[in-house]
Amino acid sequence: MLSKKSKGFFVEVSSFSILAATTSQAIAPCTIESVREYPGDLDDPTFRSQVEAMTPGKSARYVPSQCAIYPVSRFFRRHTLESAAKAKDPRYFPDLMSQQFRVEPSKNTAAVLLATSGASFDPEKPMTAQKELLIAGASNEEFARQQEDLVASRIYPESLELGTLACLGGLMDYLRWSRVGHPVLMLEITPHNSNLFVLNDGIVDLCRPIPYGLNSMFPIVQKELGLKDEESARKLFYSNTFDFTEMGPILMRKMLKELQASTGFYEVQTGQSIGSFVLTLLPRNLSWIRDVLVRDLGLRAMQLDYQGWLASRKVELGSGVTFEESDPRWLGLLSMIGNLATPKANGAQQEV
Repeated sequence: MLSKKSKGFFVEVSSFSILAATTSQAIAPCTIESVREYPGDLDDPTFRSQVEAMTPGKSARYVPSQCAIYPVSRFFRRHTLESAAKAKDPRYFPDLMSQQFRVEPSKNTAAVLLATSGASFDPEKPMTAQKELLIAGASNEEFARQQEDLVASRIYPESLELGTLACLGGLMDYLRWSRVGHPVLMLEITPHNSNLFVLNDGIVDLCRPIPYGLNSMFPIVQKELGLKDEESARKLFYSNTFDFTEMGPILMRKMLKELQASTGFYEVQTGQSIGSFVLTLLPRNLSWIRDVLVRDLGLRAMQLDYQGWLASRKVELGSGVTFEESDPRWLGLLSMIGNLATPKANGAQQEV
C-alpha cells in the first residue's frame, strides 16, 4: 500500500552512504524539515526502521520518494550535433553509442540531453539551440537492481535518476545564481571510477570519464605502509584513523595526471582558466583528497552558499537543518528538492 502524497521524501544512494531528506511538501515552495545520513546501504535491515523514523505513521506502507543513484556502469558523453537530418534518423544515436562511445544500446538506458539546460533533445525542434548534447545513462540491469533494492527497503521510487545529473543540474543553477564568471570543474570520484566535468557560461563544456577510482589506491596503500593485503589497506583507507594527506599525491598520481591533462587541454583550447572545483560525493574522512587537489591542481575548492541558493528556489531550511558550505555532498539531494535536476529515468525524454 502506498502512503498518501503529502510531505516530500528524497533519497540519494551512493557507494559511501545514503542521504535522505523530508520536506513539507513534495515540490517547491517547501521547507526542508529534516536530513539524515546513513553509513550503510539499502540491504541493511536497520535502514527501514530509520526510514520509518523520518516518516512517522507510514510504517506499514511504501514511502513515495524521489530517488537518485550512482550505478557503477553510468556513463556521460558530450556530443556536438552537426547534421539535423542525421539526428532525425532513429539509428543515429544508437549507432553513435555503439560505434563511438563503445556502449551497447540494447543493454543500457540512455537519455539525450541538452548540455545547456538538461532538457531532453527533441528531433522535431530546430537544431540551432540543440547542437550541444550530453548523452547519459547506465546499464538496464543496474537500474532494475537498484530500483528493486529501493522497493525492498519500502521506498517507492516515483522518480529514479542518475545522481551525477542531479549534481550537474544543481551546480549549473548555482553558478547562474551566484554569477560565477569562470569555468568550474566538477569532479566525481567513486570506488570504481571517476568523472570529470567543466561547467562554463551555462553549459557542460567538457565531460571526461576517468578509469581510476578509490579502489586503485588500495594496492599503493598496501605497498607504502607494508600491510599484509589490499583488504587491510581498504579498511585503513576508510577508517579515519590515518592521515593520508602527505601520501595523497602518490595515491592519486594516475588520477592527477588525467586531471592535469584534461584541464590543461581545455584551458589551451578555450583560452580560459578553470578557477575552482567542486568535489561531490566523498565522505568527510576523505577530505584530504580535496586538499591534494587544491595543492596539486592549483584550484580553489568552491564554497557553496546552500541557504541563499535554496532560498532563491523557494526552499527554506527548517529548525535545526544546516549545511556546511565546504561540504558539497548534499548538492545532488538538494538539487532534487529544488527540482533542478535533469529529466528522470522514468520521465519524458529522448531515449536511445
